[in-house]
Amino acid sequence: MQVIRNSTIYLGSSIVNKAIPFILLPLLTEYLSPSEYGLVSIFQILISLFTAVVGMAINTNVSKNFYAYSHLKMAISIGNMLRVLMFSFLFVFITTYIASIFFDEIFSLPKNWLRAIPFLSVLFMINGINLTVLRMKGEAITFGIFEISNTLVNLGLSVILLIQFNYGWESRAIGITFAYFLFALLALKVLANKRYLKFTYDAQETRAILKLSLPLVPHALGGIVIAVSDRLFIEKMVDLKTVGIYTVGYMFGMIVMLFTEAFVKAWNPWFFRTLNNPTSEKKVQIVRYTYIYLAVVLLLVILVTVMGKLVLPYFVDAEYLEASMYIFWVALGYFFFGAYQIFFPYLVVMGRTSFLAVSTVLSAVINLILNYFLIRHYGAIGAAYATIVAYFISSLLVFLYQKKHYEMPWFVRSKTTT
Repeated sequence: MQVIRNSTIYLGSSIVNKAIPFILLPLLTEYLSPSEYGLVSIFQILISLFTAVVGMAINTNVSKNFYAYSHLKMAISIGNMLRVLMFSFLFVFITTYIASIFFDEIFSLPKNWLRAIPFLSVLFMINGINLTVLRMKGEAITFGIFEISNTLVNLGLSVILLIQFNYGWESRAIGITFAYFLFALLALKVLANKRYLKFTYDAQETRAILKLSLPLVPHALGGIVIAVSDRLFIEKMVDLKTVGIYTVGYMFGMIVMLFTEAFVKAWNPWFFRTLNNPTSEKKVQIVRYTYIYLAVVLLLVILVTVMGKLVLPYFVDAEYLEASMYIFWVALGYFFFGAYQIFFPYLVVMGRTSFLAVSTVLSAVINLILNYFLIRHYGAIGAAYATIVAYFISSLLVFLYQKKHYEMPWFVRSKTTT
């Protein structure tokens, strides 16, 4: 089955892609203090937050329409997506620049790097559109080459700047900036070569893009808030050093997401193609694979926790060993996120992404409240507890909404097609 073959390729590329930062973890933790490593984490978190607003998850339009549009119409759609991205970038950049005038630092980040983040966000999304096209075309190997090459350039330059030129935490910021810029240019070239790039203004298509993407802004922002607010709270309520230690534990727990993202990258093209003409048999097949997926992810949580605690002392400097206490809780949180990932595409199929704005924002608000009270009561580990609750609520709400509005045989075999 192609979804299994592609999923294996995506998993292999993801393992290599994520293994590179792990291999370099001893080096980074030797040359960067926990406080500097925490600052790197804050920088990457803010990129994610800004990308939610600038990018509007605009590449979701590619996933939704790829099999419904002709090649030419898809090219025109992507051209209009890039036009929308430019306007959102300008709005966010101007807003950020004005804000930076009144604040010397935001979350310990110097203002010059803060001003660069909207630009990095739009570069990230350009690359994301290209990766989505490659994924929908089933070009898993090319996709993997792009991902791994990006990481190699990113971290390779960072290591050179860190060791040879002693740039400190900014070595990572410069490495990220250069890699994002380079691969955005390559993405545009690939899209143009494959004739998926046509800058013909289409008002109707632009409205369709905004109709799907604008409701995803609060959804994407809420999702990012759940994923990253823990470290922002720790930075303000504990200290930057603890952010660095927590981030190392978080990296191990996130191995669970490595698997879920790899599977979903292969799953979504098959899922959208299958439900383009659904039958009872196809729905039963989807449900069966979903059950298997959830069981495997839960087993992976246990495996990651055991192995993570065993290998942590060999990967990091002694200053970071406390990170082991966070691994299980982060991994469990990503089990619930993995459940959310498998239910999310149903809302895209139904064209009801507006519900995600409600469910994710509600989960994000609960997450923010819990972060404050649980960190205050339990310390930094309370942030991991808050993340688990938020992801559980988010996945539950999306599942219940899907179950109500799109018939699937979750508990019994159904002969009815929607």
